[in-house]
Amino acid sequence: MEEKYDVIVIGAGIGGATCAALLARRGVKTLLVDQNAIPGGKAITMAKQGFRYEFWPISGGPSLNSRFAQVLEELGMKSEVAILTPQEAVLMMYRGAGADRYQSRIAAAVPTPEGPMAIFEVLALHAETLPEVARLFGDIAQMSATDIDLLDDVTFSDFLSRYRLPTALLSYFGMWSNIVFVVPIDVLATSEAIRTFQDFMNGGAARYHGGGFGRMAEVFCAAVERNGGTVLLKTRVENIRVENGAVTGIVTTNGSFAAPIVVSNAGIQPTVLRLVGEQHFDKSYLSYVRGLVPSLGIMGIRYFLNKPFFDYPMYLTFSDRSYLDTPRLAAMAAGEIPDEPVVFNVVPARYDANLAPAGKQCALVGTLCAADPQLPYAEELWNKLDAMVERLWPGMHACVESSERYSTSHVSNLTRDAVVPGRGGECVGLGQIVGQCGKHKPSARAPLGGLFYVGCDAGGYGCGTHQAADSGVNVADMVIRERLTRASVL
Repeated sequence: MEEKYDVIVIGAGIGGATCAALLARRGVKTLLVDQNAIPGGKAITMAKQGFRYEFWPISGGPSLNSRFAQVLEELGMKSEVAILTPQEAVLMMYRGAGADRYQSRIAAAVPTPEGPMAIFEVLALHAETLPEVARLFGDIAQMSATDIDLLDDVTFSDFLSRYRLPTALLSYFGMWSNIVFVVPIDVLATSEAIRTFQDFMNGGAARYHGGGFGRMAEVFCAAVERNGGTVLLKTRVENIRVENGAVTGIVTTNGSFAAPIVVSNAGIQPTVLRLVGEQHFDKSYLSYVRGLVPSLGIMGIRYFLNKPFFDYPMYLTFSDRSYLDTPRLAAMAAGEIPDEPVVFNVVPARYDANLAPAGKQCALVGTLCAADPQLPYAEELWNKLDAMVERLWPGMHACVESSERYSTSHVSNLTRDAVVPGRGGECVGLGQIVGQCGKHKPSARAPLGGLFYVGCDAGGYGCGTHQAADSGVNVADMVIRERLTRASVL
């Protein structure tokens, strides 16, 4: 006889693990299942020969007062994961048009008295541009939540065009849009950009977690079990059962389980089109789901070094020509692969020395691309990224013991089924673009009784893992209200 639960959560990524941990803590009999051997989803922390590292470089923001800190507080587990916010967290490197070298500057993971104006030095802004730049930052800092909501339908590039900004600053925001949201600047929703930028101004960015980003998901899974729930890893969900217009449980590779509420961290498109099945939704909703646009993908190289080479935890490298907007993305699709891509490099052991064997480092280097798991230009982009690494950090290759290349196909295999052509390898989830943010954000409540979505597709906002955790908190609240409503009706 199959076991019955109050709620089943599919996927132990940050969103699913957060939601499941909070539900279990609040007395809900919870089952959390994941197809992988370890939790973490897109923020999974893997282990190999003494190294612990993420699948790709990840940036955490805000650093202070994040959803993670709030969840750990509620779970009574603050001591089990260190939230790391070093003073020397990021080396930002920028090369302007015509310059023969990169300007660089160190930034902290927490707010500093100079605030966002600190980027002026690395961008080498001229004095005559400063009043207009200051006006922009002042407007962003003071914008109310009501005014931010009015910008759901305005792209961030269109918003910035209201100011007379130097090219260097536009390039910075282009890179920032790529790294923080993994979308082109000319489709990013301004409401999402400003709300998140305010978070960063107030709480900093470049946060990391002791033991790796995935350590947080591991602790949340432990919280599920500590509070009477069950976690099943290496358990792939075959389908979500539906009867009379409502979910009744799941069928997995390790048996069937019953519950009147199912929360899916598998992504809206895989949940609707594969796990539930098209027959349970009307045609208009199916059309809507198929038309949802993913974030860009990320691909790159993990370098395992036989000695410490990098001095800082994170490196952000960009130029006027390297950040991606939609024309540049289209050019890549047409075979025009840039010689100078945006380079995002995270060195986990510079955050936490325990993440590498003594005297060694792992560098997680990445750049952006389309989300297609069958990416046609992967080999060329890998080669150009490797050459770019050599130009940026001469001598690093002499320290390489081994390296691993990863692309959108690996991302899809690990984290998201490819159920729509050209999609599945997305870095974050759905793109935080005009038409998919704010009032247009997909509802976390599916049009099917008892089914909810959690993670970076619905229910939250912000940068990557913070968005997933924010969704986990919000969806846990929604599920609690759903249970109370059902109990009052019965």
